[in-house]
Amino acid sequence: MLLRLVIQNFLSFDDVMQFDMFPNMKRTSLSNHVYTKDTDVPLLKQAAVYGQNGAGKSNLVKALEFIKSFALDKNFLKSIELDKFFYRLKENYMETPICLAIEFSHGGKYYFYEMEIGNKSVIREALSETFPKSGQIELVYERKKGKVEYADKVEVDDVIRSATEVLLKKNPLSSLLSLNREFPILQDPRATAAYRWFNGNLEIIGVHTLLPTLIEILRKDTQMMEFARRLIAGLEVGVQDFNLTDEDFEQWAQKHIQLASMFPVNLEKGQHLALHADNTPVLSINIENGIKKVYQLIFDNIGKNGFIGHLDARAQSDGTLRALTLLPALYMASRQRKTVMVDEINFCLSPTMVKGIVSFFAHTEDTNGQLIFTTHDTQLLDEKDVLRSDEVWFIDKKEGASVLYCHNDFKEHHTISMMRGYNEGRYGAIRFVNLMDTHEKKQ
Repeated sequence: MLLRLVIQNFLSFDDVMQFDMFPNMKRTSLSNHVYTKDTDVPLLKQAAVYGQNGAGKSNLVKALEFIKSFALDKNFLKSIELDKFFYRLKENYMETPICLAIEFSHGGKYYFYEMEIGNKSVIREALSETFPKSGQIELVYERKKGKVEYADKVEVDDVIRSATEVLLKKNPLSSLLSLNREFPILQDPRATAAYRWFNGNLEIIGVHTLLPTLIEILRKDTQMMEFARRLIAGLEVGVQDFNLTDEDFEQWAQKHIQLASMFPVNLEKGQHLALHADNTPVLSINIENGIKKVYQLIFDNIGKNGFIGHLDARAQSDGTLRALTLLPALYMASRQRKTVMVDEINFCLSPTMVKGIVSFFAHTEDTNGQLIFTTHDTQLLDEKDVLRSDEVWFIDKKEGASVLYCHNDFKEHHTISMMRGYNEGRYGAIRFVNLMDTHEKKQ
């Protein structure tokens, strides 16, 4: 699970900023929102991040995406315009490296992963094991440019050291963590554990993410499918249920000649293809037991006098499909011990739907993961049985740079309305727009 995220000189963040999931243990409300069992440090199960448009909420999400991509993909930095990720509202902005760090727990251990990225090289990358109870830190490896220092208790011979330096020289923009996946030069199992957390326990849902592989995810995970089916009727979008149907590709192609022509003739075993319409996963084609099949979601929509119509994804609203995307994310956070970050959870959704989704996670007692989301939905701030004070964060802009802080810093009495305080500007992170004044001044 996520403990903290540290950001400096990245997009709209200039000075060092920290976002964390540490609770204020003096607060007794919603104690079930704090994980204390089987953990050395108490952690919050959820967090909501508020701020005006342009304040930097999405950049917080992008920082997490950047770290994950760097850790997993050796070609990540080569595939992006790296200079666009520096904080650019100052002179000589590229003289200061991008600095990102993340602390997380996995398999009963705690890790701190750090990176310093220059314009043309990885200046520093380090992975450490942390011990929250004692405050100690034990190095797993530290890479400074082309040189690597290893943990004291791990014996590394000269051949491995030399091979590592050659590998980094050939791949100066790759993380050692990603290279180690292809060339296991780090014998320390903690490096493998850290990679697995990024790969399997951190999920990020962007504003326009509609999970192109949604059909495949639901097809392969029957428990997730049943979870989504149980909840979809409660979203009150006119859908009673939905199912995944399959059909032989040849039979389907005879009825949909134009659509079928869009797919290649040959499909390798294990490969799947998705057809999208308006960013919606309409169809998925896969080989099952040697037979090419077409899979699609069919929804049971409620009509007049209780009539049930069976409609495909293209007949559903954007809000229904966005909600359907969030249900697997909700399952991952509540049942699979994953940390899930959702950017603009209210995108395409009504306030009541957002409340319903967040309330479900907040009130479910046996959750084992984390749900973190950015939002503009201020109504949630007054839901005292949904959000704790230390679960509410704000991002504001000061002189062009994002500033990050928690509502818990304000030390307000629990009876004071957070929504009213936010709307009145007591916490910052909000702007009062008056276009008329601007218009009149220019006339």
